[in-house]
Amino acid sequence: MQRSFIILAGLALAVVSCSKKLETTTPDFQVKIDPARMVADTFTYKVGDTTQFLFAGNADNIAFYSGEPGKSYANRKASFKLGKLALSFSTKAEFGTQTNTLQVLATNKLTALDSATVVNANWTNITSKAALATSATVVNSGIIDLTDQVSGEKDSLFIAFKYSGVTGSTQRTWTITNYVLNNVLADQTVAISNLATDVSFWTRYGNVWNPAAARWTATATDLKITGGGGTSPTNTSWIISKPIYVGQISPDVSVGIKSITEPAKTGYPYKYTVPGVYKATFVAFNHTLDEERSVIREVIIKVIP
Repeated sequence: MQRSFIILAGLALAVVSCSKKLETTTPDFQVKIDPARMVADTFTYKVGDTTQFLFAGNADNIAFYSGEPGKSYANRKASFKLGKLALSFSTKAEFGTQTNTLQVLATNKLTALDSATVVNANWTNITSKAALATSATVVNSGIIDLTDQVSGEKDSLFIAFKYSGVTGSTQRTWTITNYVLNNVLADQTVAISNLATDVSFWTRYGNVWNPAAARWTATATDLKITGGGGTSPTNTSWIISKPIYVGQISPDVSVGIKSITEPAKTGYPYKYTVPGVYKATFVAFNHTLDEERSVIREVIIKVIP
């Protein structure tokens, strides 16, 4: 009986020991700027100067948000915000003289991507808003405002290019480049669709699929359809974007400037390349598997030309 009691007591002690929470402490961390840089209560630098942030104390880890677009602590979480939807692209039309062979369409009411749904969808023809090429000379469309095509920041939008070539004469060949759809906000411009990022997501339909050049092709640099000769069949061909979530804002990111494996830092140099007023933010934190403690230090920096 004595021996059994000792074993059970040992097991109980082990359970208590293993369940103990791993704690940490709040970092003792401060950030300062050279007071000689103070001009009218604001730390002021010229473009290209090195902003030297001076540290006191220490932390296991330090992350830095410069305050520039895409690097703001205030925007560190994903969100939705709708500004002006600005579409632009460039076109080139080669060979033949057929007219009105390219249409630009938009809708936020595409419920599926099968051919019947696409053809019968409630598309808005926005072709008249764009400047289109009439020859091999590349023409920029200008900025096409599509804000009125959506109902709110969480809406989605589809862009389509519809091609028509008629048998009986040489059909046009169209090349579309520099395609980008931006969500233009007061403090930043968010690219929500472009050729490079969306190359794998375009959907194509058409009544002529032979040869392969008779249908749209998508690459990271262009959308293209090659028209047939005078005896080629009449060709109607579509290429449609992925659903574009117009107001989705990706979270801003920080730069890790110290990890727990590195020695304490006395400062951090940084160069701002564009004039403006920036809120530089340092997040210093210590953590274990069970707990994290952090402090936030902010400095306002004015950058002049």
